[in-house]
Amino acid sequence: MIEVIVKKTENSDFEWINLIDPTLRELSQMSVQYDLHSASVHDCLEPENLPKFERNGNVSFVITRGYDSDADPSGDTVRKLTNKLAIFVHTNYVITVHRTDKDYLKVIRNKWKVANRVSNMADAILIDLLGGIIATYENPILNAMEEIEEYEKEIFAGTTPASIIQKMYLLRRRTAVYKKMLYMFHENLIKRGLMQQESPPYLQDMVDVSEQLYYNAEQLLENATNLLNIHLSLASHRTNEVMRVLTIFSVFFLPLSFVVGLYGMNFDFIPELKWKFGYHYVWVSMISIAVGIYFWFRSRGWLND
Repeated sequence: MIEVIVKKTENSDFEWINLIDPTLRELSQMSVQYDLHSASVHDCLEPENLPKFERNGNVSFVITRGYDSDADPSGDTVRKLTNKLAIFVHTNYVITVHRTDKDYLKVIRNKWKVANRVSNMADAILIDLLGGIIATYENPILNAMEEIEEYEKEIFAGTTPASIIQKMYLLRRRTAVYKKMLYMFHENLIKRGLMQQESPPYLQDMVDVSEQLYYNAEQLLENATNLLNIHLSLASHRTNEVMRVLTIFSVFFLPLSFVVGLYGMNFDFIPELKWKFGYHYVWVSMISIAVGIYFWFRSRGWLND
């Protein structure tokens, strides 16, 4: 679908064309009409493209990816968690291409349908679009922070379900996607020419926001990794504690089982078998062995918590 957001007027040749899930014919039509580079047009059709910035003559081509608010909760890849937005920017036009329509894009388009024209329409629209993209990552990162706090409470409370490892691993993978997208977004702003030395304050503010979100994603990824390692360590520690208790019990009962087994053998000539105090002797021997093992363990510190 081709939608004209900002139309040409008698006083201005600028226009904004928006394409939603375009067909190859519609893209070819735009390519011929606006003399777009064929490689850039081809990139518009590729769903796996990562964020990038290119200049082809007087046309700037930007690919960016915003978080998809309708993403599957089990999604953990760039394609499953984000939506691609391709933008062609020229002095006289802006062309946006995307497969699915999102609320933040609708808000921006509605704004410019009624907004007054400014001196540099292309840059103003591009900044609005990039600002809308970066804002999509605020809520998922905030939700991930709250989620990891809940996991932390469960882990240290000792009430963790068996599925928490899968949940934390999924959270870690999702956070890695956020970090990667924010890093590439920031790199495109800084290193690919979108930012100039005399950039307007609102563009610098967007850079600051992207830096802050990237820092939050980086910290979140580190916390998720550390928490996952802590959970595995605690699980291993609990297993070792169980094995420690079982080992202690087995050490206590091993010599006692030996004594009982020895006097339970069916031989006629066992010295204490006919002895009047043989039963008491065996009990005293077993109790002495158990007490001796207990004090030996205490002296070695093996019974301490």
